[in-house]
Amino acid sequence: MNSSVAPSNDHAASEALGLWEPKRTLTLEAARRHSERIKLIRLGLIGLSVALVASIGYNFATQQGSIILVDNPTESVKMVKPRYSGRTEDGAPFFVTSDTATRTLENRNEVALIKPVLEFIREVGVESSFVESATGTYDDINKVLNLTTDVNLETDDGYRCQTTHARIFAKDKRIIGDQPIACDGSFGDVKGQSYAIEDSYSIFKFKDGMSALIKQNTSDEATTVDNTSDNTSSSLFSFGGDGPVNVTADEAIYQGNTTDLEGNVEVVQGGAVLTSDVMNIVRTSEASQTAGSLKLGAIQTITAKGNFHYVTEENDIRGDQGVYEREKGLITVTGNVRVRQPGGNMVDTDRLIYNVKTEALQFSGQCRNEVTGKGCTKTGRTSFKIKQDSR
Repeated sequence: MNSSVAPSNDHAASEALGLWEPKRTLTLEAARRHSERIKLIRLGLIGLSVALVASIGYNFATQQGSIILVDNPTESVKMVKPRYSGRTEDGAPFFVTSDTATRTLENRNEVALIKPVLEFIREVGVESSFVESATGTYDDINKVLNLTTDVNLETDDGYRCQTTHARIFAKDKRIIGDQPIACDGSFGDVKGQSYAIEDSYSIFKFKDGMSALIKQNTSDEATTVDNTSDNTSSSLFSFGGDGPVNVTADEAIYQGNTTDLEGNVEVVQGGAVLTSDVMNIVRTSEASQTAGSLKLGAIQTITAKGNFHYVTEENDIRGDQGVYEREKGLITVTGNVRVRQPGGNMVDTDRLIYNVKTEALQFSGQCRNEVTGKGCTKTGRTSFKIKQDSR
């Protein structure tokens, strides 16, 4: 019994010690196969490395005429097709995009832009407006866009401007520029040597000398003055005429249907000229199809103060102040009024009313003829209606 059990115990002990001969043989065979695989992989990697080095060398050798990019130590980041966004103080969104944006180490707060575009909402509920330029910079911290070349502005209500400089405070919704600007829109064609656009891009200020062409839209019958009388006053200035009006001044402010002019103001229509120190022009208006914008029509009233001077072929009128009312067809001049006519008639008074349709002058005081020294004589189409002062 004991002799038959002993071999079994010897086999178990040998297996526990890893001395079982068949298993050892199999383990050595697996190691040999593993070594062969490693050798093949190494050879493959070496061949791939040689091919890669050869390819790189070939590319360098065959591209001698290519542009070599030189590292610019002043550049920190360059982005392609960036998009910056923000909101104005009243919560309206705006977006700044460009072809490229480069941030330099010299000025970390700004990025230099190529072909920047600002898209903004002038008023809630209207379509977006935009400003575009060839070059510019953008301060993303303070939301200030500075455009310096070929600047074009177009608002949702139809105003278009061209200039070479615009500094846009996007959060405040305002623009300033120290270069000449030319704009066209409902207010006409306007040019200024410098400018500012304020109050949600609704107030246009033209500074350092401006000129304008007012195009009067009189399609509304309610704004059209009857010029069917037997005179040709509509061809003269008379303000009742619907022709274009040329304006020059040192400064001008356009807000809605109101224009305020200051400094060497001159208004010309047809064969007549009106000048003064300051002038306020109010035009007829109606809401356009675009929310928040107006369609401007004919001149409704003009108030001219300081060195008022109105000249036509028939009359030379001066005073301290003059007020034109389109609906009445009258110009009322007050303060140190003096009228001269080509035939020598002259009037000095404190108040004068001029009818733009009949060209009749009504005033308190006496009229005399500087040539004859006698009373006034009727000349041309103008007739004097002398009204004695009843005060």
